[in-house]
Amino acid sequence: MTDYFNELTKQMNQLGRRYDLARVFNDLLTMGICSYHSTNIKSRLQEKDEVNERLYLETIKPYKKEELEEFTKALSLIQLNVYENQYSDILGEFFMQQITRGQNGQYFTPEPVCDMMAKINLEGIEGEGKRIQDPACGSGRMLLSAAKINHRNYFYGADNSSTCAKMATLNFFLNGLKGEVAWMNSLSMEWFGGWHINMNGLGITPIEKEQSQLWLEPPKIKTPEFDKKVQAKTTEPPHQLTLF
Repeated sequence: MTDYFNELTKQMNQLGRRYDLARVFNDLLTMGICSYHSTNIKSRLQEKDEVNERLYLETIKPYKKEELEEFTKALSLIQLNVYENQYSDILGEFFMQQITRGQNGQYFTPEPVCDMMAKINLEGIEGEGKRIQDPACGSGRMLLSAAKINHRNYFYGADNSSTCAKMATLNFFLNGLKGEVAWMNSLSMEWFGGWHINMNGLGITPIEKEQSQLWLEPPKIKTPEFDKKVQAKTTEPPHQLTLF
């Protein structure tokens, strides 16, 4: 990942010298999410989602044509990194090293620790189609580690930072994961926005809170009390896990 990270840093810093780097990075995430909108992919750019199109045009408005080409190169580097280093988190690494630099406690869990925690939580869980949640997902790297064990599950991430939620959304999509990312406060359940990723075919779809499984029915840890309630029902709901 090192070579792609260095190239991405070089590309983004060129734009960051002209604009605020944090804004440039957030705009890159927004452009990526808009570009991978499910309508664009399913119609092969023959149809447009009007809300998505307005957001995209508003995001690119401050930049010149040659600057937008630099955004395209940056997004291509992120894609190439995923192809060669699946489930790695180049977005989160850039965010920590180049933007927050550890301010406000924004250090994400190191990848080896994420791998260990995913193995502990998923030990003995067989099959596929399980729901796996991280209620404070950051860039989604804990869920990426869970995907290394079984990518055929459904992945759910929530974070109260819009930048983090966007990073997780792109990480999900580029790695071919199915699930949902919510920009919300997992404690107060205050909703700001969210996306379904690859849930109804390939692509990212913005959602309202009424469409969110995290907001309507957050996955829970199975406990003895929970098992008793399940046994009292005629049909057991999908097995649900929570990764912390």
